[in-house]
Amino acid sequence: MASVDSEFVLLVSELLAPLGHIRSRRMFGAVGLYCDGAFFAIISDDVLYLKGDAQTRDRFDAMGMQPFAVPSGRPVTLSYFEVPGEWLDNEEQILEFATLALGAARRSQAQKGRTAKT
Repeated sequence: MASVDSEFVLLVSELLAPLGHIRSRRMFGAVGLYCDGAFFAIISDDVLYLKGDAQTRDRFDAMGMQPFAVPSGRPVTLSYFEVPGEWLDNEEQILEFATLALGAARRSQAQKGRTAKT
């Protein structure tokens, strides 16, 4: 089962704070990160994964970011992509890609809102 170090969650939350109000929430052995209410990142086994979508996928693939695989024994991946550990030392780069992830999360929220209204 996945584990998460609370100090790592705090470090990542502080790095991403320029984006807005960052809140963490434990979920299924991992931690979900929200920015101003938008679910845009997962931390699992002290690895950060950022939300992706059709608009960000090519950029994430070009950087070699691998999809998050649900640790359930069956091959299920989510639209979250692994952030290379060395990026945590590069505030500009992590914020650039986290901003892309936040955009993907907001588009997803908007899409769900439209679907619920139809």
